[in-house]
Amino acid sequence: MNAYELAYEYVQHTNRCIFLTGKAGTGKTTFLRRLKTETLKQMTVVAPTGVAAINAEGVTIHSLFQLPPQLFLPTPEARRKLFSEMQMRSHKQRVLRNLELLVIDEVSMVRADLLDTIDAVLRHFKHRPNIPFGGAQVLFIGDLFQLSPVAREDEWRLLGDYYDGPYFFQAQVFLELQPVYIELDHVFRQTNMDFVEILNQVRNNALTPESRMTLNSRYNPYFQIDKNGEHYITLSTHNSKVDAINQRELDALKTQTYTYQARVKDTFPESMYPIDRTLTLKVGAKVMFVKNDSEPEKLYYNGKLATVTALSKNEIHVLCEDGTEVDVHTETWENLRYISETGSDQVEVEVIGSFTHFPLRLAWAITIHKAQGLTFDHVVIDAEDAFAAGQVYVALSRCRSLEGIVLLTPIPMRALTNAREVLYFTQNQLDIATTEQRLAPAQTEYLTILLCSLYDFRSIINRLSALSRQVKTMGSVQGDVSAFFSTCIGGLEGLQIIAERFQQQIRQIVYTTSSAHNSPIVSWSNLSDRLMAAANYFSPKIQQLLSSLATCPLRTNDKEDAVYIKQHLLDIHAELSRFEYVQLRVPQSLTPNGFFQVRQAFRWIEPELTIYSQQRKIRSDASAFKSLQLFFQKHTIPQIAKERKITVPTVVKHMRSFMDKDIIHISNFTPEDQLLFYK
Repeated sequence: MNAYELAYEYVQHTNRCIFLTGKAGTGKTTFLRRLKTETLKQMTVVAPTGVAAINAEGVTIHSLFQLPPQLFLPTPEARRKLFSEMQMRSHKQRVLRNLELLVIDEVSMVRADLLDTIDAVLRHFKHRPNIPFGGAQVLFIGDLFQLSPVAREDEWRLLGDYYDGPYFFQAQVFLELQPVYIELDHVFRQTNMDFVEILNQVRNNALTPESRMTLNSRYNPYFQIDKNGEHYITLSTHNSKVDAINQRELDALKTQTYTYQARVKDTFPESMYPIDRTLTLKVGAKVMFVKNDSEPEKLYYNGKLATVTALSKNEIHVLCEDGTEVDVHTETWENLRYISETGSDQVEVEVIGSFTHFPLRLAWAITIHKAQGLTFDHVVIDAEDAFAAGQVYVALSRCRSLEGIVLLTPIPMRALTNAREVLYFTQNQLDIATTEQRLAPAQTEYLTILLCSLYDFRSIINRLSALSRQVKTMGSVQGDVSAFFSTCIGGLEGLQIIAERFQQQIRQIVYTTSSAHNSPIVSWSNLSDRLMAAANYFSPKIQQLLSSLATCPLRTNDKEDAVYIKQHLLDIHAELSRFEYVQLRVPQSLTPNGFFQVRQAFRWIEPELTIYSQQRKIRSDASAFKSLQLFFQKHTIPQIAKERKITVPTVVKHMRSFMDKDIIHISNFTPEDQLLFYK
């Protein structure tokens, strides 16, 4: 199995955290695109900067986790202060609570303290304080030999007491996790193996004198781009240099100037603009596409170079370096946020703003930073002022061949030194063969965790306990708060004791069976039978708890308190309903994908829960109450529907209205009829 497919199997069919890395041009971006299309896990994608987030079609770390722009000390006091100041709305909390797969793109730029804070926030909102990332799987994507994290001297004076270095792999949670390390090793960008070897030497601080001489043979301080005939793009270290080159060349053109403005809609901060809001062009200008073509023709891609051939007020025509002519149309970048509705465990994407513009920027020059991820046939590299480890490597690896490179200055030795801790980390990882051997046990472990999670009520107990403490501080709430929560929590704690014993049975059956078959995914008839028996045992008890939640006796005249209590009770009701739904159906689908497909089919029916300024009227007609009880013990819902010549959903609707008035109880129905209420 190659590294790409091995990484895919680990992400899709285990819960192990993974660091997916690889040299420039090995397919990390392609991997992420495939994963977003195919995974059934509840997934979010984040990146450390706004532009990186837009490129990854995700959101920034600080946006998802509602973090202020500051350093974070990994101390209990600092975290308590952070949580006390966080104003995270319920829908954002649901996103984090339901999150199963967190992808951190461009992770090389993520500092250790930020990663530890992500861990702390997930533990807090997933109510699993003793499990890294609250049990969420994390996929780290990036190349440590490219852009590195920034820690100013004043920040490091504080952080240095807790960390050996600023890199994400030096975070406390990373050391606790020890994620699977997989390096994509097939280079798609370069085909000349001598050039690939030179790039590897630059990457590993091992450039030989011969290779350095070969690189510096490309040194030509007198190179003139315009007289060569090929479209060379200059890669430089600083924005000021790049802007000066582009402006100088644009001013030199004697053709008419045209200016185009972006259309910004709703929420799209300037820090996230993928290109400048104002685009100034002339015929003859060298440009680069900054987005893949959204049209079926796919006439251009991010990084494709071209020359402007015609302009008008609303039109731009270019000639690409491969000879194709393109009438450029505007493209739209979207600013996203993740949402999760009440009653759903689905993490969905919502567009909150957009940036529409012609997908072009001037391309006589570009910064090395913005060139990351792009591929060129001809580059001019000005690395004299290279200031960060990896900048030279990024610049050199943008080009398909050594022959396409021109150096305006010799490569400075100071810029060829990558951090020792990066080299030590990458050189002390398991080889790919050992990682592959560990896949099957990890798959078995994951399936076991998924099945056991159906019989683990600790998270719900913790949430109910936290809600109970909060409600007791609300002076407006009427009703016996202690009795209500004691009933619900006590019932769950009783289930938890039995559930933990059943979890042990699941583990014993899975590992015994998988060892006998030497496979993590086999037909486990014994396990299926035990799961079905357990589901039938737990189902009526869960339904009794659901009924208690749905008929909550608490009332308040304070609207904010009512909304708060109701929202949390509905979330808990939905999660408990989902537990029962999947428990009853997963025995026929004993694979991770089968588990997710069953869960995805769940549809929650929201109970008519009243908390705000109303008192429930309870019918006191004892004879009518007893009569209805006896009636539903003798007649099933399908029988009633047939006799009255109405649909089953209509019968269920009427039955639910009787339940809402406390005239009948869910326990008055047969198990088969009870299922009809939760389909």
